[in-house]
Amino acid sequence: MIRLRQPTFVGKLACNRSGVAAIEFALVLPIMLLLFMGSFEATNLVLASMKLEASAETAADLVARTKVNAVLQSTDFTNITNAAKQVLTPLPTSGTQLKIAYASATYSTGTAVIDWHYEVNSATAITTANIPNSASLANLGSQTSGSTDSVIIVKLTYAYSSPISYVLSSSYTLIESAFNRPRYMNCVPVNLSAPFNTGVCP
Repeated sequence: MIRLRQPTFVGKLACNRSGVAAIEFALVLPIMLLLFMGSFEATNLVLASMKLEASAETAADLVARTKVNAVLQSTDFTNITNAAKQVLTPLPTSGTQLKIAYASATYSTGTAVIDWHYEVNSATAITTANIPNSASLANLGSQTSGSTDSVIIVKLTYAYSSPISYVLSSSYTLIESAFNRPRYMNCVPVNLSAPFNTGVCP
């Protein structure tokens, strides 16, 4: 007669599978959390970029909507900047987190020139050498002498800070720009004090 040996404590423990699910969950949980946090941060970053694009388009559109015989003052640019900030809600825009550069290019001399520019929060001024998106001013309007073409250019720079930054970098510099043509006149004039150009339309 063969006697079966009673399983030892170690043998019983090795055969016990009641905690397998808990152990597997404990192994998978860190990976799941990493994927969740990464997706959350990436979504916030994409949302911030989309809001910044909409904000740039709003600012350019508001400048382009200047009525006939109106002249933009610094207070007008303050109001337009505030509107651009509202589009970015609920993203924070305090301090120098949001920088905006406005400019108008005209073509009456036969070549594109920056007729006026205005910067908010020490933004880099837009010049013929640093048109956003590597755009060519020659392709944005007619450069024939006496041309009445003009184009409004707006560039926004936003310092985005991730609310959690577990997976992605804690901060990014987002840049968006927009181009628009004046709606009601050939060129939008401004009346600004130094160091900004006073834009007397040709």
